[in-house]
Amino acid sequence: MEHKATAARSDLEQILVDETAEPTALPLSLLKDITGDFSDDQEIGRGGFAVVYKGIFGDKVIAVKKLSNAYMHETEFDREIECLMRAKHKNVVRFLGYCDDTQRSRERFDGKHVMAEIHQRLLCFEYVRKEGLDKYINGAYREWGTCYKIIKGICEGLQYLHDNHIIHLDLKPANILLDDNMEPKITDFGLSRCFDENQSQDITKTILGTIGYLAPEIREGGVIARSADLYSVGVIILEILTGQKGYQDIGDVLESWSDRLERSQRDTLCEQIRVCYEIALECREFNPKMRPPSARDIIDRLHTMESIQGWFEKILYLSTEPAQLPGSLYSLVETKPPLPVKVGQCGAATKMASIYDMVEPMSYLCVSVVQARDLPTMDITGALDPYVEVKLGNFKSVTRHLEKNANPVWRQMFTFSAAHLQSNQLEVIVRHKDVLRADFVGRVVFDMSDIPSCIPPDSQLAPQWYHLSNAHGERFPHGNSLGEIMLAVWLGTQPDEAFMEAWHSGTHSLSRERLMNTRSKVYYSPKLIYLKVFIITAQDLIGAEKDRPLAAAIAKI
Repeated sequence: MEHKATAARSDLEQILVDETAEPTALPLSLLKDITGDFSDDQEIGRGGFAVVYKGIFGDKVIAVKKLSNAYMHETEFDREIECLMRAKHKNVVRFLGYCDDTQRSRERFDGKHVMAEIHQRLLCFEYVRKEGLDKYINGAYREWGTCYKIIKGICEGLQYLHDNHIIHLDLKPANILLDDNMEPKITDFGLSRCFDENQSQDITKTILGTIGYLAPEIREGGVIARSADLYSVGVIILEILTGQKGYQDIGDVLESWSDRLERSQRDTLCEQIRVCYEIALECREFNPKMRPPSARDIIDRLHTMESIQGWFEKILYLSTEPAQLPGSLYSLVETKPPLPVKVGQCGAATKMASIYDMVEPMSYLCVSVVQARDLPTMDITGALDPYVEVKLGNFKSVTRHLEKNANPVWRQMFTFSAAHLQSNQLEVIVRHKDVLRADFVGRVVFDMSDIPSCIPPDSQLAPQWYHLSNAHGERFPHGNSLGEIMLAVWLGTQPDEAFMEAWHSGTHSLSRERLMNTRSKVYYSPKLIYLKVFIITAQDLIGAEKDRPLAAAIAKI
């Protein structure tokens, strides 16, 4: 027996060193030894079905989860081990081994001494030193960069589980641990289901999981599928954003974060918060089919947002250098414009500094919708009430609709803040306004990487005609034209002459439906760099006309 325990200790040490090593069976005697016979002093956590102890041997530490007598069903225990054996990911707590021990013991029962079987079932995991996500959420200070990292890590861990046909079914902050680098690790697979390779769902009549994080279809006893875990993720993301349970309006969420965000990056970070909030609401849809298709879809959406934000920062330089005060109030200092103009379709390699350089730029996608011509009629009456929908990711704006007009003229401007960009494609769609629904007429699609940049004092781009195509990208389906639309699309900044007359997508916190048709000249966090000029004195002035006395002199700036 002693030799067996020594060999098991050696195996456990090897597993801790070699991350590729497979979990193994461990004897009860070893686990008693490293936990001080399950001493209260080494208890680190307790739940309804288990107590977790710190297992110490030498300079190494593991977590030993001792299951209670209420959790003695072989089926559940075997199922949990099966799931744990499959799960090997940085965002899933590492499984090291298990113990399934049965011993016969003489016990007193109903006034008599009987021989009884004593079952001991234990699971061993890597020891995660930091607190759980539930304690971090309830803590006094949450930092957005850490919260964003946690959200992405949870989604990446969940996608790995789903790729390996594991449905967790009990995702909640208490079941997500944080390591020393604040990397989230999903744990507690006691209710998990492991599907076969070709299986995507199962049926249950039993309520599984924790109320509040439980998907409605599971709560009512129904289909078990990946979408149930996505519902739980939505609840968790909202708790991370708000620091508490329950729903909050996006305006309140952004306001709660605004003072904690770095001023120079506030717009970018607020947009990250907004996108995470929208993802959370989509995950919490009652209908599973309305939720994101997968955790991968959420990850890709966050990556797309990050790449677009980074791409804009490269195209339109945002100065992060603090202004340098001159050594003396009236001394001459060398000045440099904070807006170096990049080489592009709309500008030259070098430009003179101008008044536009006094405003720190905020990046925008500008869309000018001018007019359309030769649009097709939509029904037997020959009527067409056209309007244009400008769509970028989840943001969209619309022009006014014009009745019975195949050659409409709109002359409307739209802008989308660079911090709000969530897609790498811009869609300009012409629709017919019908009583029951809006019919599709045609569209033009722009790839964001092909859109030129124009930086003031350049003028806005001249509009040009584009052929409309159908939903399949065909410009002349069945040999018929869908008409043309005159547009101009460019990347600009708020000093742009078109900016003040534009309809802005991100002027305030509204739902997607209410966000449309919003006109405002307010934009987030204006950042101005002021030039202060002191007029001190003048001497030896000469009048424009020699024969007339010099009038009172003024200085114009």
